[in-house]
Amino acid sequence: MLARLLSRLPRPLDRLALRFDTRPLARVEDVAAFVRTRASYVGQTALYGYLKARMGTRFRDYFEDDAFSVGIRQAALALFLSCAADLAVFAIATADRQGRLTPAERAALARHCFLLAAAQGLAESGAGALPADARRRFDARLAQLDWRWAGQGRNAFAGSEGDLIRFAPVIDEYKALDREIVTNSIRFRWRDVREQFRKRIDGAALCRDWQAGGGAAP
Repeated sequence: MLARLLSRLPRPLDRLALRFDTRPLARVEDVAAFVRTRASYVGQTALYGYLKARMGTRFRDYFEDDAFSVGIRQAALALFLSCAADLAVFAIATADRQGRLTPAERAALARHCFLLAAAQGLAESGAGALPADARRRFDARLAQLDWRWAGQGRNAFAGSEGDLIRFAPVIDEYKALDREIVTNSIRFRWRDVREQFRKRIDGAALCRDWQAGGGAAP
């Protein structure tokens, strides 16, 4: 049951591949792939780490339960989308620090990377099309976004930090007790991802690729 559940979620690369992939991120597809794999990795490891810690030695019994496994899968997919939205915003804000893109181009590129990452991740998991409300929420976020701060520290990641607790299939009493330590766990994972991205991004090349029409349709 556990293996089947994991096989139906967006698939990240393994940990070593994620950490030691140092190829420059210079194309739109490169950045979308980074968003997809890291969002999947952070979401899954943070959620399952929390559930295993809370359930203790009985975690396998819970994961083998059919009804509970549905709740876990739904939580994992929702958290994946939240993580992908946060990372897409951070990625484009970081890549375009020099202001090579117009505000409209920047928003369009962030939207494209989110939609492509989300669509591919959901397709891999067999979860179907991106929910319309996820697209609407992302568009609403872009409409209110202050790009000057989105690439600074963890400013772009408040959504997934809160959603880890919100979506986890754990009773509210435990969520209240666990909030601080669980939030810190996902913050630590995002810090490593931000460092990876900053080292690999070629912002000038990415902006040129986008302005030249780069990027496959989501």
